[in-house]
Amino acid sequence: MPSLTAAIRGAMLADDEELPEPGATGATAPLSMKGQEMSGENKPAAGISQADHDAAVASARTAGHAAGVTSATERLSAALGAEGVKGDASRMSAALDLAVKSPGMSGADVAAFVVANVAPAKPAAEVDAAGYDASRVAAAGQAKPQGEKKPQGAAINWADFRAKRGKKV
Repeated sequence: MPSLTAAIRGAMLADDEELPEPGATGATAPLSMKGQEMSGENKPAAGISQADHDAAVASARTAGHAAGVTSATERLSAALGAEGVKGDASRMSAALDLAVKSPGMSGADVAAFVVANVAPAKPAAEVDAAGYDASRVAAAGQAKPQGEKKPQGAAINWADFRAKRGKKV
């Protein structure tokens, strides 16, 4: 009894074609394509040389690359230069990170998301100036000019030193 697939295939084939043997796996392919013509879209276009084709492809690549670079630069400029992001280090960092990780978002969308979800950094004017100076001097290991005693022997000059050693000045 033939299978259902074989029956359907047999019904679709023209009357002059032979039916495959039961249990056959399918049609046979020619072993070689040598001497056969190319068909349809595989044929090279008439009148275009390979050198002209290669030059056109190179030109298209160059133009596409330039357009992509311009687009990416404009997108990052829009994200980092938007009002509320520009000049704020924490927001600019977040905008750059989001723009790199989400290439489908426009620069304006990145900026809007960052402004809505990232707290602004504390402005430099709000930082205590005296506290900043004290921490900077302490970190640098500098001596404080007022309020401290001079170390013992700090008032000795070169002549006094030589006199104490018993040498003439």
